Amino acid sequence: STLRDDRHRVYRSHRHSMLLKSIEDVGATLAWCPTSSSSETLLALGTKEVSGSGFDDYGASLELHSLDDESLKDKKPLAKGRSSARFASLTWSWHRSEALPMGLIAGGMSDGSVDVWDPAKLAAGHPKALVSKVQRHSGAVNGLEFNPHASSAHLVASGGADGEVFVVALDSPEKPNVFVPAAPPSSTSSSSNGKGVGGEITTVAWNTQVSHILATASTNGTCVVWDLRQKRPWCELRDAGRENVADVCWNPSEGLHIATCSGDDSAVVRLWDLRSSTTMPLGTLRGHEQGILSASWCRDDTSLLATCARDNKTFVWDLFSMTKVYELPDVGGGADGGGLVSSDGTLSGGVARGGASSALSSSSSSSFGGGASLQLGGGAASTEAFFGGGGGGG
Repeated sequence: STLRDDRHRVYRSHRHSMLLKSIEDVGATLAWCPTSSSSETLLALGTKEVSGSGFDDYGASLELHSLDDESLKDKKPLAKGRSSARFASLTWSWHRSEALPMGLIAGGMSDGSVDVWDPAKLAAGHPKALVSKVQRHSGAVNGLEFNPHASSAHLVASGGADGEVFVVALDSPEKPNVFVPAAPPSSTSSSSNGKGVGGEITTVAWNTQVSHILATASTNGTCVVWDLRQKRPWCELRDAGRENVADVCWNPSEGLHIATCSGDDSAVVRLWDLRSSTTMPLGTLRGHEQGILSASWCRDDTSLLATCARDNKTFVWDLFSMTKVYELPDVGGGADGGGLVSSDGTLSGGVARGGASSALSSSSSSSFGGGASLQLGGGAASTEAFFGGGGGGG
């Protein structure tokens, strides 16, 4: 009862959330500055559309914004750089060095390129803040993410509308090295819609515990988990109705738990424990009325998951009770999602930071509907050992 009361206090406190800053008349994909040592809270915006009218494509821009108290009323960016194409995705690396004090920002562009920026040079007004450009995709780069592990923070994975998946090594940002993670699964070697292998890639997500495991989702209803060390797909999670998988996210503390989100009107979140099954989810979350756009699994309390959808609603779910426990207020979002959502439907931050007891995420089991028990791992070592044991089972 004490843990339940703690959670309820967190939910009640979020009813008093307020809008801190609004940047109007711009559609953008965003990425938070991941460093905790920065003196400023920074946000990067890669514009996806421009204000005004007309048919000409004048490209787009990468903007840096501060969310510190003194900057909240100022809607002008701290820095701005021009790009030749519009942004489809954006990610900011954790890696820091003397040469890269603010890490790297990578943008997935509408023309199929991955643009690599030095945010420190951008903030300083340097004319060559765009460090390099990788052109491998033949369609928009919908999914892009830097590896969150320190040993592999120089790797960025990309997934495109052409159905292709690449990993770019940025040991030397000026000379990117591109490689293909593996051959596609045999079941997706031919696509019904003709877009590459397995349909258009919608998102990519690195495993939170094992640095060489990557998940990709696609419009043909599949989520492929790749083992980069073995250079092959580890398993494939399939939607029976072949619905568009709009987003995937890993449990921040358990690398064998993954959530997949339907972008079609069934609007369900499927929760998987890869140790139990790769063909049948342990449970589903239902509540949205239109397709889900994005999901975020809370790092500070892994019993909480946030989702946003085309119904202009952003929900927070309690994975212990499998119920919706909070709805974030709509702050004027359009058709692509309300609440704390960017123009591409991605959630713009974590949920319920602090307050709830950390014991919630270390409980011995969690009910994922139907009485199914979620098996907890035991850390990164046991997760890596499991992935190293071969392909996924049924």
